[in-house]
Amino acid sequence: MRSLLQRLVFGMAALAAVAFGAVMPVSAQEQVAVTGAKIQIERNEGTLLRINTPAASVFVANPEIADVAVKSPRLIYVLGKKPGETTLYAVDENEKVLLSSTIVVAHNLSRLTEELKRVVPDGDVTPHSVDAGIVLDGAVATAAEAEDARRLTTRFLSQGEEVIDHLAVTAANQVNLRVRVAEVSRSVVKQLGIDWNMAVSTAGFAFGMVTPAFASNMVKLGSVAQTATGFPISYSNGAVDLNALIDALSTEGLVSVLAEPNLTALSGETASFLAGGEFPIPVPQAADTSVITVQFKKFGVSLSFTPTLLGDRRISLRVAPEVSALTNDGAVRIGDFVIPALTTRRAETTVELASGQSFAIAGLIQNNQRVDADKVPGLGDIPILGDLFKSDKFQRQESELVILVTPYIVQPVSAPRLAAPTDATTGSEGSQKLAYGSGTGVSVGDQPTANGAPVPAVGANGPVGFVVQ
Repeated sequence: MRSLLQRLVFGMAALAAVAFGAVMPVSAQEQVAVTGAKIQIERNEGTLLRINTPAASVFVANPEIADVAVKSPRLIYVLGKKPGETTLYAVDENEKVLLSSTIVVAHNLSRLTEELKRVVPDGDVTPHSVDAGIVLDGAVATAAEAEDARRLTTRFLSQGEEVIDHLAVTAANQVNLRVRVAEVSRSVVKQLGIDWNMAVSTAGFAFGMVTPAFASNMVKLGSVAQTATGFPISYSNGAVDLNALIDALSTEGLVSVLAEPNLTALSGETASFLAGGEFPIPVPQAADTSVITVQFKKFGVSLSFTPTLLGDRRISLRVAPEVSALTNDGAVRIGDFVIPALTTRRAETTVELASGQSFAIAGLIQNNQRVDADKVPGLGDIPILGDLFKSDKFQRQESELVILVTPYIVQPVSAPRLAAPTDATTGSEGSQKLAYGSGTGVSVGDQPTANGAPVPAVGANGPVGFVVQ
């Protein structure tokens, strides 16, 4: 009876164990940690690994980053294919892990470092490999050296990769451009002519003759619109009414234009300047011609330039100066609007020169001649007397434009080192003498104060000032 009871208890315990095992999962996996040292290789290069125990199986996690070749059970060759990280495992025939290491594949930095030292010998450039690119750290002297380092690094990249430029430029990277625009224009106008208005009445008939310019010149006579000297002549005896106007004009003009724009821009950036103005142009709309909008056109002395520092204080300069002025020649009249035309001289060039050197753009010469001759048909061809029925006008205009350009490599300075013409001076001459009535100079105590503290004198020492005539 007791033995039967014991077998019953053992049977129930066995059933409970089976039931418990069916409910609870059985742990049948083990994660193998990476324990080996990192294997550093460069792309398209490899390394040979020797293990102590023969391996039965060798594999990598990502064959696109690195590949393996088993030369013998103890020799494994690892080849870098693409920058990145992956894992290498080697196991024996009993599935015992013999090797577990991380493979780090980088760009060919050793060769790149050598080439950077050759291209930028005075620079301190350190490349770092990252996924899908290379980071450049360090400092170079000029922006041109930084660009050379960037372009060289792109040769070591594959398609889709890029350069991350963290290089600092230690030298000055700003260019100041001083431009002198000089234009001389000379004009000569000579005019001589006789305008006629004649009427003859006889036997119930009337005959007359009027030259084309007579009416307009008579209207202008004595007004602000008169441009030439006029000598009116009149004769009348009842049957004959004769009016004549002698036009005589001789003028010479000389105009000079001088502008000295000063601009500063970063290397590779564009700066522009305009000394002039804008004039309105009415523009009718295509949909409704009764609606007119206004656009503005610039004129005057303009300049735009783009400097690029090349190293060794040399500058590649792209400069485009332009000089334009309003003129009535070629003006357009739309209804009551008169739109003036523009005479424009423009030049654009790219040169290379050192800081402080100058170059000139010359030869922009314009020479215009115009001769207008009016005469009465038939009468103007009579020898000697024909000059009384002619009107001649000669006009000549010459202009020459010269542009002088000088670039300088500059650096910013602190405010106390800069002075304006309105700043204080310490001499007995100048603005303070006028402002404070002192003939012996101005001391610190005589100057205005800000919050009770004297303002230090900034400017030139000695007798300085301006003479206004």
